[in-house]
Amino acid sequence: MSDTQTSDENNEVIDNNDKYNNFFSRSGFTRTTPEASTNNEATPTTITNNEATPEASINDDPTLEATINNEPTPEASTDTKTSEENNDDKNKDPNKHIPPWSQPSLRSPSSSRYSRFRQHVNPLARKYQMKTDLPDNWPYSDFTNVNLPLYLDIGCGKGGFLLELVGRRHGEKDANGSFEGIRNDAYMNGTKAFEDTTSTWLPSKMNYLGLEIRPGVSQYSQKRVEKRGLSGILSFVGCNANVDLDRLLSLYQESADENEDANNRPAFVSIQFPDPHFKKQHTKRRVVTAELVTTLGKFMKEGDVVFLQSDIKDALEAMREKFVEEDGTLYFDEWADPTTKNSATVGEEYGMENPLGIPTEREVSVLKNDLPIYRTLFKRNGVGFVAKQITELESS
Repeated sequence: MSDTQTSDENNEVIDNNDKYNNFFSRSGFTRTTPEASTNNEATPTTITNNEATPEASINDDPTLEATINNEPTPEASTDTKTSEENNDDKNKDPNKHIPPWSQPSLRSPSSSRYSRFRQHVNPLARKYQMKTDLPDNWPYSDFTNVNLPLYLDIGCGKGGFLLELVGRRHGEKDANGSFEGIRNDAYMNGTKAFEDTTSTWLPSKMNYLGLEIRPGVSQYSQKRVEKRGLSGILSFVGCNANVDLDRLLSLYQESADENEDANNRPAFVSIQFPDPHFKKQHTKRRVVTAELVTTLGKFMKEGDVVFLQSDIKDALEAMREKFVEEDGTLYFDEWADPTTKNSATVGEEYGMENPLGIPTEREVSVLKNDLPIYRTLFKRNGVGFVAKQITELESS
């Protein structure tokens, strides 16, 4: 193919050159075009700034010379990061080493989603295996009198049950039976028909502690305590119970006066409607583990109670199984006959009445739909705790 240009092509080149010359003249640049070579090759074009020095040599610029010779430039810093390192910096999470329960909530109280939360989390995820942050003076920071027995609700959710329980037993209400300044919600209205039978099972004076693994939920619950004026006797802690329970109960027990330590323990523990984790590969995520049962056996005294309930029979039996095997059967005796039936759940196993009378939020919903609830009770027996038991479990 010939490289010779036609007259039309030459005219097009001339027109384009005129356009470029006009552009460069307006921009303050000089466009020089050396003579074209005789072999009709494309004409090279050189663009120079009027203020530049054409005679400048690369020898005058050691940086340019080093670049041409593929040598490191004199000004190159050893701290220069690669693009890969820069990407790593961008991807770094500043909250990576902060427990999720200590991170500030991004939800505004005025938001319509303020009280809505995801239903499930994976307790085995790395961030939920971190120890929760506690005030240096915990439990003094949360309780006015640390020498009282403790009511412990594991997996307390938004705290509605404990708020209602503590409010009925210790709170100040107006003539209509409502907390001053607090509007009755659907749950509070739904519990009014249920009789409080806690005096049969609970001491007249107690502290109350709710544990919840979902960070936003535990923060929301604690704010409700302050609104209802129950600070000093009721507190919520965001944590993974299978990580922090031993530490929390140790701190609570060690805070007691020397002559009060017999009362300074979890006297009543409830685990109500926990996440069932239906899938077989997720059963290890369930809250009631052999280690948790052993920890309860370590701190509870003879006669103290563990109350379990769920609207899913398999979930109740999975919890019960941990109390009738291994250390569970060593330290706990089942109080209720699992074949007990009552009018509320005729023909169902584990159909005992709720010993506390006051239902949880989930319980109100289930009973409203006339569905069964499965319950059982365990009492701490008189067998003394053997410290080596928990060491063996941790090493296995």
